[in-house]
Amino acid sequence: MNLPIKYIFLSIFFIAISQHISCKSAKNYLSPQGPKFLGNYATNPPIYEDSIKVITFNIKYSRKIDQAIEEIKNIDKLKNSDIILLQEMDEVGTEKIAKTLKYNYIYYPATVHMENDKNFGNAILSKWPMENDKKILLPYEVAVGKTRRIAVAGTVKIKNLNILVYSAHTATITLSEEKRMSQADSILKSISTGWNHIIIGGDFNTIFSQNVRDLEKIFNQNGFIMATGGAGPTVKKGFLNFTLDHIFTKGFQVHDTGVVEESQASDHLPLWVVLKPIL
Repeated sequence: MNLPIKYIFLSIFFIAISQHISCKSAKNYLSPQGPKFLGNYATNPPIYEDSIKVITFNIKYSRKIDQAIEEIKNIDKLKNSDIILLQEMDEVGTEKIAKTLKYNYIYYPATVHMENDKNFGNAILSKWPMENDKKILLPYEVAVGKTRRIAVAGTVKIKNLNILVYSAHTATITLSEEKRMSQADSILKSISTGWNHIIIGGDFNTIFSQNVRDLEKIFNQNGFIMATGGAGPTVKKGFLNFTLDHIFTKGFQVHDTGVVEESQASDHLPLWVVLKPIL
């Protein structure tokens, strides 16, 4: 399939979305302080040997939470994950996943989504203690709905490791590529010096292969690797495949990575990676 046909398809797709959404402006949460939601349900940290498992999962509008729980609990590549990064979440769905599967969590909504009038944001879940959480308001407002996007960050403490972790969700192609790359760059600019181990994952809405290459270049220039490179597409729409979700790391070696093809909980497939800290 050539690129112009892809653009035609995507134009029709996003026009349909735009027509389905009200023309009113969204309610954005512009304060870095909140609202925020947190809970501590990880009663006993898992046995740590020399690696950790991280997954990122965009669970569309937090609709199929029970299905997502079953998948995270029972699918071999997802179960017993140390860190879970979630996007398109509300506080009810985040709490239910964390409480059911015994994770600590931090959740910040970015906006009230016009599709369902519920909070819409990012979460970090961890089997290990977390501290120093914060919300990073990403630059630029999307024309359709006037929505803003965010990243959520926190420090995950695994034994003697302090790992800076981000759950990110940048804008769709309704915002220009230049501005979307600027959103990714703003996440990197929010990182203070002195961190040896960093994980940044989420939905970066990289529709085309050039978008993926441009995003990877930005992270590479800041000392990161694309830990999930080659894992495969995370969104499949008929005969079209898109690699929208990624995990970037600094201070880790990648042992294995992949996409869970059998997942039915969302329009995105969960993406996982096994990492070994470089000490």
